[in-house]
Order: sequence, then structure tokens, then C-alpha cells
Amino acid sequence: MGAMRMTGRARRMRDAKEFRRLEQIYLVQAEHSTGDLERDSLLNIARGFGHAAGKIERRSLISKAVMIVALAVLVLFAVLYIP
Repeated sequence: MGAMRMTGRARRMRDAKEFRRLEQIYLVQAEHSTGDLERDSLLNIARGFGHAAGKIERRSLISKAVMIVALAVLVLFAVLYIP
């Protein structure tokens, strides 16, 4: 058991960071490219990575919000219904 397993949220956040890193790399490459077709292609790839990272980040925020609400409901239940 040498390798520790990452939680789902940690893995998603790692993936989002990697997509953001790749997005920045492709944006820099597009900035330095000389041809219009090459620049457009690189920008399109960068947009794809940015879109994927955004979806992962939003999904992670939604999951975090759901957990907070569930915890709040549990606390309210404990306070109001358990004497």
C-alpha cells in the first residue's frame, strides 16, 4: 500500500489546475505564433481547456455547497429534534 488514494474532489481540483496550466501554455504559444490558422487553432485548444477547467471548478463548488447545506440540515435536526 505504497500509494495513497486521492479523494474525488482533490483529483478534480488537480485536473482543473492542470487544464488551467495547459490553457496558459496554449495562450502563450498562440501569442507567439506567426500564422493566422495556427494562432486560431491554438486559441481554440486553449478555450477548450479553459472550458473544461471551468466546468470542473463549478462542479466542485456545487458539491461543496451541497455538503455544507447537508451539514447545516443535520445540525438543525440535532438542535431542534433531539432533546
